[in-house]
Amino acid sequence: MRTIALVCGLTAAVFFSTIMAYGNQPEARPLDLLGYALLVAASIGPAWRQTRPEVALAVSAGAAAGLFTLGYALALWPVPALIALFSVIADGRRMSGYAGSAFLVAVPGVAAVMGGELSVTIAVGVWASFVLLVVQPAEVSRARRDYTAEVERRAAEAERTREEEALRRAQEERLRVARELHDVTSHTVSVIALHAAVAAEAVERAGGPAEAAAALQVIRSSSQQAMGEMKAILGVLRPCPAEPLDPARLPGALTAPPAPDPGNPAGGSRDAGDSGERARGSRGSGGDGRPAGGSGEPGAPQAAPGERVRSVSGVAEARSPRQPLPGSAQLPRLVRTAGLPVTLDIEGERRPLPPAADLTVYRVVQEALTNTMRHANATSATVTLTYERGGVTVQVDDDGGGSRAPRGHGLTGMAERVAVVGGRLTTGDGPTGGFRVTARLPA
Repeated sequence: MRTIALVCGLTAAVFFSTIMAYGNQPEARPLDLLGYALLVAASIGPAWRQTRPEVALAVSAGAAAGLFTLGYALALWPVPALIALFSVIADGRRMSGYAGSAFLVAVPGVAAVMGGELSVTIAVGVWASFVLLVVQPAEVSRARRDYTAEVERRAAEAERTREEEALRRAQEERLRVARELHDVTSHTVSVIALHAAVAAEAVERAGGPAEAAAALQVIRSSSQQAMGEMKAILGVLRPCPAEPLDPARLPGALTAPPAPDPGNPAGGSRDAGDSGERARGSRGSGGDGRPAGGSGEPGAPQAAPGERVRSVSGVAEARSPRQPLPGSAQLPRLVRTAGLPVTLDIEGERRPLPPAADLTVYRVVQEALTNTMRHANATSATVTLTYERGGVTVQVDDDGGGSRAPRGHGLTGMAERVAVVGGRLTTGDGPTGGFRVTARLPA
């Protein structure tokens, strides 16, 4: 509506001013059919200034140049061309705008040079000033429009970034809860189910009371039901639980296993000076489930940093009484309750680890033993903790079915944990069969 009003107003002003101009410009070319057509073209050109401003400038400027060149009376017919010029530059089409302004100045300029009259030259200078006065506000309008668009774009980008950050944090929290639920609760329930089954067999062999056998069977079935429900919850917390681990999603966290060292079947680095220093914990070595030759009590003293851990067949248990989270010091107790014979080897000079790396060591061993017990059909496992310069390596080997065993959420959770602390996780078949999990952590 505003465009129609503008075009109508321009048409009336152009025609009225042109007709009136012939009163003081009798020598000008009289209006004929071509002159009226050019006046109409010059007037309606701004009709496209919002949709196609370059077309509006071309029509208005061309009509004005034709009116000037053919010698019609000078009036307000250049005004539509100036309006179209303003629209082109303000819309950001600077090259087209400057080309149009040069054309509007060049046409009378050529006439002034060819005529050589001083009055015409002065008139051309005044006209160029008018064109410049239109260009400058158009540039200001364009800059303001660009600034407003940039502010709006940044505001939208900031809002989108806030939403993405909120979604990312929510997803990270879901994954953290899933890892803790899988690594901690799943392991505990698996141990309960396994020991309930062992106890039920022992009661049956000893001819114990039927009530005890029934209670143990309830414990076993309830534990298995809890594991199924927990798996369903993990499927909700993790978006794609059935997908295999993709190294592209965890760069540097999960790779193929390295080639085994023929001189070192257990894998990992070895310190020659500490090769004989190890701590072993094996279920089944004693009738009561405790390792032979050692107390295995949780309160056993912890080796000080730099002190060598020596044990023939007992468990060197080390624990900080105020440790809020489990770590490498709790590994002996973990392997003792793993549900199958496990040997714990500690190599290198023991030292305190950063809290994040210490917790990751414990969780990797916990999850690897849980997978061994639930999926690998293994009869024994070996945990090797190697202290190296600038890092620590934890390796878990079993004698089970290797990579043919089914996979769940555990390997994904391990890879995520190791990647968070800047480590590297390797999984695959062991050099002598079974499955091997190796985590190298900076410490």
